[in-house]
Amino acid sequence: RTPGPGVSWLYDIVRGCIEFTSADQILKFLELATKDESIHIVKAKNRFANPTLTGYRDLNLHIQIDIGDDFKHICEIQVHHMAIRLLDKELGAHQYYEYFRKYFAGATGSLKDRLDDLVFISGGKALDDALLN
Repeated sequence: RTPGPGVSWLYDIVRGCIEFTSADQILKFLELATKDESIHIVKAKNRFANPTLTGYRDLNLHIQIDIGDDFKHICEIQVHHMAIRLLDKELGAHQYYEYFRKYFAGATGSLKDRLDDLVFISGGKALDDALLN
């Protein structure tokens, strides 16, 4: 990137969410979005292919919108499969995601050490809610 005004470095101030009931619908949306010349996909995170630490899956797209006067803005579209999102809410998985996101933040070199610590703390057994409090 080239330096520009500070506002040109802002991302996803505008964020939207779309839920689909099937993978076919998601693929059709992506087909339409990539063919539309007014939509420029700047970045994509495919967490259907690479889920979060808690197994959550979605697709995040950063799209570029031309707002005139040669100024463009980046917006985020979150693409969800309805069944996955409902299960995430039902299980309260976001609580676990937030915990582990903070826990594993930082250098990736220490990831194995942290995972080993968790196995040691749990005695090799399944982790439960007591560790999150």
